[in-house]
Amino acid sequence: MERRTFLTRVVQIFSAAIAGLISLPAFRFLSSDSSSEQSGWTSILKLNENVLSEDVTQLTYSQVLRDGWMTNVVQDTVFVRKRSDGTFLVIDPHCTHLGCNVSWNAEAKRFDCPCHGGKYDAEGRRIAGPPPRPLDRYETKVEGNELKIRNLKKV
Repeated sequence: MERRTFLTRVVQIFSAAIAGLISLPAFRFLSSDSSSEQSGWTSILKLNENVLSEDVTQLTYSQVLRDGWMTNVVQDTVFVRKRSDGTFLVIDPHCTHLGCNVSWNAEAKRFDCPCHGGKYDAEGRRIAGPPPRPLDRYETKVEGNELKIRNLKKV
């Protein structure tokens, strides 16, 4: 093999490798699958491990968030209540007035906001105070023995 042919092939191999590295992010973006974290559903509870009552239960769960190349696991909190018809109500714990964390008042059967006196009933509907709307609710579904919520909140 001549020297000129050898150097031409080496340059072609390096050029192909560089082109592959440059096009890799675009290829990953275009070929991304719609896995459960992409579709927006997060498992928050295994139903065979915990039996929920019709009272409100505060629940902490882990969620995987992907931002570009970074993947973070974050802890989040929701309030869960099993209704008498067997469906689940999952409520975001942030007041719709200024975003303070609400707490469940078991004696009064309502959510109370400590910041400005906002009050919500057990369904998350506003009953007193300055909040402009009800607490945000998550869309839920039961798959197998898992309770899942959609990551985007639904009013």
